[in-house]
This record gives sequence, structure tokens and C-alpha cells, in this order.
Amino acid sequence: MARVPYVKREDLAPEDQQHFDGIAGSRGRVGPNFAALLNSPEATGRLAAFGESVRFHSDIAEPLKELAILCAAREANNPYVWTAHERLAREKGISDAAIKAIRDRSAPAGLQGDQARVVRYAKELLTTHQVSDETFGAVHRLLGNQGTVELTLLTMYYSTLAHALEALKADLPAGTASTL
Repeated sequence: MARVPYVKREDLAPEDQQHFDGIAGSRGRVGPNFAALLNSPEATGRLAAFGESVRFHSDIAEPLKELAILCAAREANNPYVWTAHERLAREKGISDAAIKAIRDRSAPAGLQGDQARVVRYAKELLTTHQVSDETFGAVHRLLGNQGTVELTLLTMYYSTLAHALEALKADLPAGTASTL
């Protein structure tokens, strides 16, 4: 059970309902993750808008985004983000072996090409809080200036979200079991 109450639209002041509506509009619903975060509606609205930008409006290939998201979820040990994005990663063509390597913390070993580059970048950023020149160069050659910045921001957004959900102990959606 979450450490804070889940907020419904009607729980919010009229001026804060726009944040609930924005989340529902961009994601199709307000799940337990954002319902817990909406205890701070203004901050959550801004965080959700940032997440919408880096997730839905980036030119980075969807499979590569999902790999970075899984890295962030795994490093935070967060079942909410992991479980949601493991399924999405598979839908975007990420192999079971790649997902298992991230879950088992052996990646980027076993991954090749662009997938290995992105996972190495995300893992270095998340675990050492730095990115080596070699790793940065490989991702920069792949994604260019804009894509490299977007990958960095996407990784950090999901790290923030996963850590926040872990601190608040947000429940998975009803009927969903953790795959982490």
C-alpha cells in the first residue's frame, strides 16, 4: 500500500485538476503512480509534462528508449516502472535476452550495436553519475547532439520517477504482478 493517499480528480482543487487532466490525456489514464504523486499537483504536473516530452516527443527509436527506461527502473529496483516497460520493450522488439541481461545487471554484455551503446550510456550515468568519453562518443555518433541530450534526459526522468515511486511505495495497477 502506498505511503500517501491516491489522489482522484475530485480530491484536487479546481485549479489543480488541469494536472490530473494533462496526465490522463497524455497517458490514457492516471495510474497509481501519478495518483500518488498528485499529492503535490503542481510539481507532478510539471514532472509529467517533462516525461511526456522526453518519452513521446523524442526522435530516439522506441526500442532504444525502452532500454534506457529499463536501465533506470532496474537501477532504482522499482517494480512499477520495470513491469510497465518490460512489456513495452518486448512490444518494441527488445529480445528476452536483452531484458534478462538488464534485469540480471549483466548488460551491456550480451547486447550488440546500438542497444549496447544505449545501455552502456544509461548504466554509466545511473551507476557512476558520469559517462566516459568513449561511451559518450559512441552514443553521440549514433544520436547526434539532440538525441544524446534527449537520451540523457529520458534516463534521468525515469530514474527520478522510479525513485519517487519506490519511496512512496506506489502499488502496481490492480491485477498486475511485478516482473522485476
